[in-house]
Amino acid sequence: MTKSILFPYKLVDGKAELLTIQELSSRYPFAWEYFKTNKALLESRERGKWKHARWYAFGRSQNLSEMEQSKILTPSIASRASFSFDSIDRYYFVGSGGGGGGGYGITLKPEEPMAYAYILGLVDSKLLDTFLKSASSPFSGGYYAYNRQYIEQLPIRRINFTDSADKARHDKMVQLVDSMLTLHKQLAAAKSDAQKEIIQRQIHSTDAEIDRLVYELYSLTEEEIKIVEGEC
Repeated sequence: MTKSILFPYKLVDGKAELLTIQELSSRYPFAWEYFKTNKALLESRERGKWKHARWYAFGRSQNLSEMEQSKILTPSIASRASFSFDSIDRYYFVGSGGGGGGGYGITLKPEEPMAYAYILGLVDSKLLDTFLKSASSPFSGGYYAYNRQYIEQLPIRRINFTDSADKARHDKMVQLVDSMLTLHKQLAAAKSDAQKEIIQRQIHSTDAEIDRLVYELYSLTEEEIKIVEGEC
């Protein structure tokens, strides 16, 4: 089932400003009708504290402008690294409370030369996932917390772009991750089981190549690689 989010805001100088009722009703009449239909429900939030002129605003408005950019996303609880790249400004909201919903986003500063695809390759790798799980809180069923406090501890291997060999490793990672993203799109669009099997094999092969590159970037020994791969 497809779900959509109504975002009654506009970005002004990088900040999210709530659309006025006039703007909503004239520019987005169907959205405004939906809001009006659910006005009583929206006003009842937080025990009726939303019975005011901004009743259709989001309950939590911090970082709204941060959604309008490329980012790496992860669910807050998962059995393994499940980071994904959002390059087309999808919205992603963190759930509140202890229900295990929501997730977190990673954004790069504009001046950061490392590509999102490079970072995605690292954080989704077996090596960094092993590191995160060693520090994270385990849950029943083999699940772990992928919270900010653990993500921030990940040892991101920085690239020396003045070193041609190091830059080549960065570019190779970007190429592999781009290929992986394309393969997953192809897998989602595949019609036959035979097609899916072929693409799945390509995904496994590319995934293994990414892990090998990560081991090289972090200068792991053969013995250390065996530990990460669960061979020891």
